[in-house]
Amino acid sequence: MRWTMSVKVTRIEGGKFKAEVDGFEVLSGRIDDENPPVGMSPGRLMVASLGLCSAFHAASYLRRNRIEANDLVLNVEAKNEEGPRRASELRITVEVGAELSAEQVEGLLAELRRCYVGNTLRSGPKIGYEVKTGSS
Repeated sequence: MRWTMSVKVTRIEGGKFKAEVDGFEVLSGRIDDENPPVGMSPGRLMVASLGLCSAFHAASYLRRNRIEANDLVLNVEAKNEEGPRRASELRITVEVGAELSAEQVEGLLAELRRCYVGNTLRSGPKIGYEVKTGSS
């Protein structure tokens, strides 16, 4: 299998981290408990990624089908649970500033289901870990 994406995460200081890929950076965390957070938490970034991915697909559907929409707003809600701590349910609400037929709503829903992030979360990917030390 060939890996197709690699994101480098580096600690800047304390609990503040930087993720880098393709020349872009995202900051997350905080230096210490006395300072405010920097950027979104990793969990919020995951939920935001689902929303952003879905929004790209929704906009693509509207553009492809020449649907003029005044607004396009997505809201992603997460239901959290413990044992282990995780998001157990995610719900995406899409507000389209245009009248859509039932057929167009179904088409938009089908397009939303093509989102890479949503497909990944629904598929439950395998997650592997490897630790390298100074002597590795």
